[in-house]
Amino acid sequence: MKGWSIHRLCILSLIFLVACSDKSNIEQIKNISSNSSLRNNSSNPITDSCLYYQKSARQMDSTLLIAKKFDESIAIRANNLFVKCALICKNDSISPLYLMKAAQLSQTLNKINLSEKYLIKILEDYPKSKMIPATKFLLAQYYADINLLNQPGKAKDLFNEIIKDYPNTIWSENAAAAMKWVGKSDEEILKELKKKK
Repeated sequence: MKGWSIHRLCILSLIFLVACSDKSNIEQIKNISSNSSLRNNSSNPITDSCLYYQKSARQMDSTLLIAKKFDESIAIRANNLFVKCALICKNDSISPLYLMKAAQLSQTLNKINLSEKYLIKILEDYPKSKMIPATKFLLAQYYADINLLNQPGKAKDLFNEIIKDYPNTIWSENAAAAMKWVGKSDEEILKELKKKK
């Protein structure tokens, strides 16, 4: 995880937890699970490919969550599966969640341009998704980081959009707080945090 700071790791963990704890996503996953167990005997993965890929993606997600150490080959397979699931199931509201997971894995695999591409796809293809604030925030973090995409103007624009479009939310608070770190190195951030203590 080259180029990671504690600050960024915490923010990504927060985004991941918020995305995964979204009640509608959890309910949808439960519904998919119960439907697939009922339909397993009559369902054909070839004719019902979205269901097949969702089931495979859930299994891979579980594998990643219980892994004790990072395995690059598993991460690459998971990334490919999440993208495939999102594309095959493009009309399903779970699709942005798998694109978000692919974006996070791509960043971990030092494929930041792929990560940016997946986040932009969420913003363009799923503008009404509940994942939009998390997506904008993560993308803004990538733009703000001088070791990742290093585009402070785009970072500020996205943070300002979050503040304007999602007032009085945790996303708005985090965007306002993150705005002061745009364009600063990990060392500069740590130095300022130490001063405050």
